[in-house]
This record gives sequence, C-alpha cells and structure tokens, in this order.
Amino acid sequence: MGDTFLEQIVKKRDTVKESIIRFLIIFAGVVIFIASLLFLGNQFVGPFSLLIGVGGIYFAWYFASGLNLEFEYIYTNGEIDFDKISAKRKRKRIVTVRISSFDDFGKFDAQKYKNQRYDVTINASVSLLDPETHYATFRNRDGKSCILMFTPNEKLLETIKAQYRKKAYVK
Repeated sequence: MGDTFLEQIVKKRDTVKESIIRFLIIFAGVVIFIASLLFLGNQFVGPFSLLIGVGGIYFAWYFASGLNLEFEYIYTNGEIDFDKISAKRKRKRIVTVRISSFDDFGKFDAQKYKNQRYDVTINASVSLLDPETHYATFRNRDGKSCILMFTPNEKLLETIKAQYRKKAYVK
C-alpha cells in the first residue's frame, strides 16, 4: 500500500479593501518618486533624491505585490497541510490537521457561521463567497476550537470525504 499525495494551489481573490490598500501603496510610491524629483536641483538633498524616489517605487512594488496570496493544500496519508504563499516568494505553514480530527466538515455558508465563535479562524479559501468553499471544524493541540475555510478541487474533496467519518455521539 503506497502513500497518497495530492496538492492544490489556489489564488486568493482580492477584496475591495485589499484593492484599495494596494492602490494606496502604489500611489504613495509614486508620490515619493515625484517628490524626490522636485529636490533634484537642491545641492544638499539632490544627489540622494533620485535614490529615495527609486527606493519609494521599489518598496511600493514590493509591498503591493506582497498582497498577492496563494494557498497550497497538501494532502498526505490522512493529513492536510495548509501553506500561505505571498507573492510567490515567501511561504508559511498555516496549519497541519488530520482529517480524522475534524469535528464537522461541509460546504461553507457565511450566514450559518456568522454568529458562531471560534477561538481560531483560518481562511485559506479563494473567497468566502465562492460556492465551492468548504469548512472544517476541529480542536488544535491547545484544545482551542478552530474553523478552517478552504476551496478544494474535486479530487481533493473526494479524498477528504473518503477519510472523513462523522463522529457518532453516544449519550
């Protein structure tokens, strides 16, 4: 019996708030560049003003592109790792969870979970409004209740469903 390995990468869609933040960052970089051009003729600041302007553009690009997020789901033998990738240059492990530890699993409905409180909320989905977004609730190592939202493809979804067994509660 071999190992089962699946991986999927999804790109997070920008919200209006993130688009506004990206615009403001780029706008600030352009303003810094234009302001630096105004000081080119100054004998004290002039030599450094172009360097400051180019630096402003570079940092605006760096921070604005850092808002481009992707999530990678890696399924290996009953465990799923969720990684966040920023601008294809920085990767961070968000959580690793065993499917057998899921308390609940299904399609995500924002209205249903609007009033429920969890100690930890993890959003690794394309968008919470996407109809293919699913959720899983579980307890982490510290015993805190967690909800995880993600957008699996059909193959990963079928693999999760095969592993997930609704727990039977006996009173």
